[in-house]
Amino acid sequence: MKSFIRRLAILDYLRSAKTKKSTDEILQHLLNSDYFESCQDNDRTLTDSAVRRTIQRDMNFLYGGSSTSVNRCDDQVYNEFGLEVERGSGKSLVWVLDPYSNLTYDFEKMPSYLALSFAMTQKHLSGIMPKNTLHELEHFFNKADSKLQKEEATISPQQYRRLKESVEFYQRGQRLQAANYDIDVLDTIYRAILKGRQLSFNYRGKSYRVHPFGVVILLPKLYFVAKKDADISSPDGFRNFLIHKITDLVVLQHKAEIPVSFSLKSYLDKGNMDVYVASEDKQTYSFKLEIKTHSTSNLIEDLTENPISVDQELIEISHNTYELTASVKRTVQLKNWIMGLGSIATVLEPQVICHDIYTELTALLTNYKDNTNCLD
Repeated sequence: MKSFIRRLAILDYLRSAKTKKSTDEILQHLLNSDYFESCQDNDRTLTDSAVRRTIQRDMNFLYGGSSTSVNRCDDQVYNEFGLEVERGSGKSLVWVLDPYSNLTYDFEKMPSYLALSFAMTQKHLSGIMPKNTLHELEHFFNKADSKLQKEEATISPQQYRRLKESVEFYQRGQRLQAANYDIDVLDTIYRAILKGRQLSFNYRGKSYRVHPFGVVILLPKLYFVAKKDADISSPDGFRNFLIHKITDLVVLQHKAEIPVSFSLKSYLDKGNMDVYVASEDKQTYSFKLEIKTHSTSNLIEDLTENPISVDQELIEISHNTYELTASVKRTVQLKNWIMGLGSIATVLEPQVICHDIYTELTALLTNYKDNTNCLD
């Protein structure tokens, strides 16, 4: 898929340029657009041999499928994209798309599933994609949309285009409006991750120099996961920054130290983005909850299909009474979920989580016990 997108980007670059471009210029364009990691480290040069070979393979593929056809550029090869090649200075080659050719890319032959993928990507990911990538894909988004419109006319209004409008991201619970964030900040973070560089910025009145580990989308908020340079050797040195509060962001020339073994998904699965009731207590507890439900409730079915932990067990101990056991951490998310169940749920173990619920309910009752509006 990466090769496919990169080759489309090459064709789109030549189409928009409308002038002859050397292999070096094509390479530089792709580097500037972050299709490759930066090759400007001390131990690598701009014309890194591996990257150059990749571009040469791309051009061979686009031109005719073999290196022989490119090397013998004096004998023009028919190319369905309208791509032409000429000798430049020395052994260099220059490339151009025939301005009279309408075959820069045959979108009519684009599979419907691929057109739909472009449409879904544009709809759901445009707000969080790097700007260069978004700019490169804009032409394909437009063509994919035209493709779907034609499919709608020939197949059914209920298909492809309808499906595009039938998938949405949504927040469960009380919806919160997303804070406005500067897309340039997000784009700079992506650029630092791609180039393997450290970042400096201001956050809530403080200055930071950090190593970028990733971006996390927790609707309605976007977070930047990083380590301060001073904490880079600490296994617990991660910080989560709200992207809309980051200002004065700059990509530094210092290399970022990101372990090859690091996985953002594993980081999240371990509960590192959770909010703990007590910040010093991050241990795992054996949790037991009694649930008294009724025959019309879907709660038990929901918990069976969507357990709260990988080791959850749910046993019916009497008619419409169940006992749930699971390994959990003492988080605000867990506390709010238990309280959301209301009077049908009672924490049996451990005592500390039972006390968390009791304390919260007591404080909540205090807020309303003298409110005459609640007593009428």
